[in-house]
Amino acid sequence: AASTVLVAHAATTLGARAAIRVASGALRSTDEALRCALRGGAAGALLTGTTSAFGLGALVLAVLVTRGAFGDVPHQALGAVPTLPLLLSGHALGASFAALFVQLSGGAFAKGADVGADVADLAGDTAGGAASRAASALASAAVEDLAAMLAGAAVYALDAGIPSALAIVLFPTLTRAFGVLGAAFGSLVVRTDDRESPAAALSRGLGVAMVLHGVGLAGAAQWLLPDRALAVVACATVGLVAAALLVPWSHAAVSAERARVRDLADASRAGPSHAILTGLGGGLDATLVPAALGAVALLGAAALGARLGGPGGATLGLVMALLGASGGASYLLALDLASSAGDAALGIVEMTVGRDRRDVRGRLLLLGLAGTVHRTLSRAQAAIATLLAGALLASSLTSEAARRGTSLTSLAPHAALVAALAGAGLGAWVFTRATLGATRCARRVLEEVRRQLRDRAPNEAEPRAGRRATGPRSPDYGPCVELAARFSLRYAFSPTLAAVALPVACALALRWAQSGDKEHLVGPIVALVVAATVAGVLGSLLAATAGGAWANARKYIVTGAHGGRLLVDESGARAENPTYQAAVVGDTTGDPLKDAGAPALLIFVKLLPVLLLVLLPFLL
Repeated sequence: AASTVLVAHAATTLGARAAIRVASGALRSTDEALRCALRGGAAGALLTGTTSAFGLGALVLAVLVTRGAFGDVPHQALGAVPTLPLLLSGHALGASFAALFVQLSGGAFAKGADVGADVADLAGDTAGGAASRAASALASAAVEDLAAMLAGAAVYALDAGIPSALAIVLFPTLTRAFGVLGAAFGSLVVRTDDRESPAAALSRGLGVAMVLHGVGLAGAAQWLLPDRALAVVACATVGLVAAALLVPWSHAAVSAERARVRDLADASRAGPSHAILTGLGGGLDATLVPAALGAVALLGAAALGARLGGPGGATLGLVMALLGASGGASYLLALDLASSAGDAALGIVEMTVGRDRRDVRGRLLLLGLAGTVHRTLSRAQAAIATLLAGALLASSLTSEAARRGTSLTSLAPHAALVAALAGAGLGAWVFTRATLGATRCARRVLEEVRRQLRDRAPNEAEPRAGRRATGPRSPDYGPCVELAARFSLRYAFSPTLAAVALPVACALALRWAQSGDKEHLVGPIVALVVAATVAGVLGSLLAATAGGAWANARKYIVTGAHGGRLLVDESGARAENPTYQAAVVGDTTGDPLKDAGAPALLIFVKLLPVLLLVLLPFLL
């Protein structure tokens, strides 16, 4: 939890500084603005990745030292290595709990401040956007590494071909470090000019990052797991390919250059209802591709691992597919943070030189279009990793229950159905709390903005006798920022606690419903975790895809499509374009879904199995 708070604070500071540099770079060229944004995001991503890898490694070292690794009998400490992942589950639980709170409060703050605009919006882009994304990435890394370590320990117990428990248990941490290095080199190769879109340059950097991660993973497999190197590389390649195929999918789903977003912009000509319905339909349609990729990666890695990996090969295949699919996570986090910095930089430009330097605003708008595409890609990659990690954690729950003398017996259909409904319902509840918190916070800020507008009107229209009218009074941003911060924390506190308490209550209720028979509790708990994971993955994909399409449809219209933002009649008078207004309604609908609801849902479905694993001794 402390690491998560530290990373969130650092990401906020880095995001604020990066936004200023991006705004300054946009005065000169698109390339300089792009490089400033990406390198600012890379700084936060590298900090997050190294904190995760070194933090987990330090905990492993601390446990080994307390077990006497450097004493007279070091073999006793090494013999305890297979049980290390269970001890480290508290680390993943604390990181997930803190990240859920940061995401719920940060998402509400960012979207509430977005309504307030100007300075409040800039605070939301940095504090709400960057902090919540960095915290979510740290929690995801902690849970994914824990799932891989738990499964690796189980494989070591079955496979005599694994040379040492320490080699396979620490393998996820080592590959995470290669992912961080790949992100650093990928960020350095990103350059563009007026002939190439920023999205193409960013995708090239992602390719470099993933290739370097794959090379490092293969080298680590040959060094630490030589007898299983072929299986490791083959199954990791499955995960890498699944993640790589998400790149063309994300462009097809939310890029303004593709037909889906242009059709959505065209549908906005018929009004807000058509824009919302078309966006939801397109989001549902686009969700099928990453879901199918995740399913193919899950089944393909398990089958390939079983064929090449010896005893426990199916589990080994899932572990390596997860590590392969997470190879670009650090670089995608850098893109996420860079996108937040670009949004804040656009706000700075609009408040300063935007009226006189429309070319600067246009450059940042291009970065915003590319940022939305890669933000959607980041959400899809996180969804596939969540699916693979959920399968491993569900298996670990079953293995730990068996170790404690409770095997997975046949599951009654009614118990499975009730548990699945409970898991999906918990995920839906967290999603609604996140989106409702953002909308309620936004309403509070909007009420403050309207109050200031009402108070300003009499003072501007009727100056007191004997005094000159001094022009419009400057808006007071302080109350908007304060309200957004206060109410975002208020709306996040109760859902965060309930997200921990409700799963435990559901597990206890399932046990009570079966007359306290612990022999029949493991099956419903696994069904609860599996249903929550599936519902969370599909829900987050829908929200991220539809929200990204709505956002880019609005930005596409701003570039001049369908009349642009303003319509000019024959007399030169300007009026708001109804098509643009309809697209704004869609974008406003999608913002809380993709930036508040989807990330919170993914964090919860990762927290759920870790929480039940930690509390399993008390439930059985």
